[in-house]
Amino acid sequence: MNLSAPQLLTWMLGVIVGLLGIFIHLDVMSVPALEELVQPFWLVSSGFVVLAVSSLFKRL
Repeated sequence: MNLSAPQLLTWMLGVIVGLLGIFIHLDVMSVPALEELVQPFWLVSSGFVVLAVSSLFKRL
């Protein structure tokens, strides 16, 4: 398996989505529109998935 480093924009997107989920879970911040749509666990999970997929594919 040949892994590559994710591009900066993709890496930042994954980290921001993951941190948003963590901050909402810890009640550090509140985003009412986002909290009604998805639980914090799924935000953190999707952030990790974005990071994993971007490591598997080049130019992502």
